[in-house]
Amino acid sequence: MQNLMMTKFKYDDDLIIARKRKDMDSLSAYVDKLYTTPKLRYFFWETTTQCNLSCKHCGSDCSDDFSNDDLSTEEMYSFLTKFSKQFSPNEVMLCVTGGEPLIRKDLFDVMSYAAELGFLWGVTTNGLLLTNWHVQQMIDTNCKTVSVSLDGLEHAHNFLRNSNCFHKAVEGIEKLLSIRKFTNVQVTTVIHKRNIDELAEMYAYFESLGVDSWLLKNIEPIGHANLMEKEFLSEEDFIKLFDFIRSCRMNRTKLPVSFGCNHYVTPEYEMDIRDHFFICGAGTLVASILCNGDIYACLDIERKYNLIQGNIKKDDFHNIWINGFSEFRQRRDKKNSTCAMCSDADYCRGDSAHTWDYEKDVPKCCLKKFITPDCRSN
Repeated sequence: MQNLMMTKFKYDDDLIIARKRKDMDSLSAYVDKLYTTPKLRYFFWETTTQCNLSCKHCGSDCSDDFSNDDLSTEEMYSFLTKFSKQFSPNEVMLCVTGGEPLIRKDLFDVMSYAAELGFLWGVTTNGLLLTNWHVQQMIDTNCKTVSVSLDGLEHAHNFLRNSNCFHKAVEGIEKLLSIRKFTNVQVTTVIHKRNIDELAEMYAYFESLGVDSWLLKNIEPIGHANLMEKEFLSEEDFIKLFDFIRSCRMNRTKLPVSFGCNHYVTPEYEMDIRDHFFICGAGTLVASILCNGDIYACLDIERKYNLIQGNIKKDDFHNIWINGFSEFRQRRDKKNSTCAMCSDADYCRGDSAHTWDYEKDVPKCCLKKFITPDCRSN
């Protein structure tokens, strides 16, 4: 694996870059259509903000405090009944998250009902509460994908999670893998300063576990992570990360490796480190409900009152999906002169909605500045 990390790929071929830009032009035209004709494909349910961990990088305000604001079982039944009549279960994937979703005692009651309506679903968990019973319940209720967070090897993971929980999370993964009934059992890793130099070792370990895929994301300037800038990746770290992922993918390693949907990474890396070109689907392909029923775009976006689209307790979600989300169905890059003048503006559009500064109308992240040579000095 060490030799793999040293593999370098250069894209000096103008034809390759031109081909990528042509494909991105087509994608840009598609995104323009999504602004007027959105297509819901991923629906996220924040089951609760309760969590059995208090992670340093958490993008939400999660804790072990009980919240009376969580939607009730009956409210979820009612919502799903109406939702299934307005959106085809064959076209929308339900994505269950939190907090820690396994804390909800009625989780499988709700998801069993969703399964009866024809929905498939996936869940993101820290893995600590997983038992054989949970695994069987997932299978019985049409859960197809499970993503377990492992943010490095033991030391790095425990540091970010504020707990000696690494081995317990691994035990949870092993329970999931003991029954080969899931489409994808995935490890998701947040890359930060304490694990960026362990990429090869992490790959070897996760491959040995037998997981189906490995998704990598960079630590983001959101939520609690705003207080830990020392863990943010440097320009060199990002290049190291992207070169590593590209090496894995181009060498067709046994364990599939991919970068998350986080950021636009220029033609140098687009389509090389994930299966698709960058697109932020917040409000056009992606919607969510918060634990209290508030209708939102992507759950990673900072919680701001003016970004809430309504609440399912009093508003019709379908009507809001068709007529709302105006903030996310326009080009953020047009609000910022630097972004608007960028040669890649049609592709990036101000980058991800969850790292846009909605007060200053500037992107918190711009990876092009160091990926593209002529931008590095700007």
